Amino acid sequence: MGAHPFGETARKYMDSIKGIYAEETWKARDRRYRRLNNDVVRLKQEKRISTMSPKTMNKEDVKTILLEHKEKVGNSDMVIEHLLLKNLLEYCDNDAYRKCMREYPGLKPIVKHKRNKHMDEDVIDLILRKSEDVKDDDYFGLRAYTLVLMCICTGTRNKEIRFANLEDLNTVIWRFDIIHIKGEETYGMPRTVPIPPVIRPLISKYIAARERWLGEHGIESKALFVSQHVSNRGEHLSSNGIRNMKVYVEKEVGVKFDLRECRRTFGQRYLDKDIDIETVSVLMGHS
Repeated sequence: MGAHPFGETARKYMDSIKGIYAEETWKARDRRYRRLNNDVVRLKQEKRISTMSPKTMNKEDVKTILLEHKEKVGNSDMVIEHLLLKNLLEYCDNDAYRKCMREYPGLKPIVKHKRNKHMDEDVIDLILRKSEDVKDDDYFGLRAYTLVLMCICTGTRNKEIRFANLEDLNTVIWRFDIIHIKGEETYGMPRTVPIPPVIRPLISKYIAARERWLGEHGIESKALFVSQHVSNRGEHLSSNGIRNMKVYVEKEVGVKFDLRECRRTFGQRYLDKDIDIETVSVLMGHS
């Protein structure tokens, strides 16, 4: 083992789990281990811990490291610091973290489980009712309501709905293939979700209006939701375009909401139907 056994062991551990987490999550934890290594080196130089090796650290070393960080970071960060130290020591078959928590339970950070907000059914019903009033030739209105209600009813993320293509939507058996997913080409897996009957008439109206609009402007496009700027010649919507459509519906119904609420609402509605959480997890594209 070299001059910095903590950092060297952390690097081996991170290499062993590469590909399990999303790339950005992996990078964030790798940075945290490097910062933690710097603190371990300093604490050893100050003779406040007995070793820099995670293989031989004892419960008092763990206590010192955690107390050092408790003075610097908030509770949510301390949860991650505990996890990093625990995982690394367990990787080395060292149970010093467990012994430390058993003897000093007050060191454990308080974990607050907050239930994320989802949309009320009254708001969804209002959006549905408003969508029924949109005229067949109102391409932009149909596009906005269809996008928002598909987010609510299929649980898509911003990127997933933005880069959806018309061919991903099957209006014969009414299913939506979500191809361009989070973690595309790395850890993400495409998924298929059913389209509920309540939004099928709206989708059909929108597709017809989309075809008329494209024909009127001489544009060919594979995008399900086409950018309204003719100069873009059929490109997918921009992130700002997605937000503008959400704002359009907000103003129409008089209620503000977040597109992430739409996704959470999708999951909650399935849970409320007593669908098991593993199935809901797959439908939402969770690993």
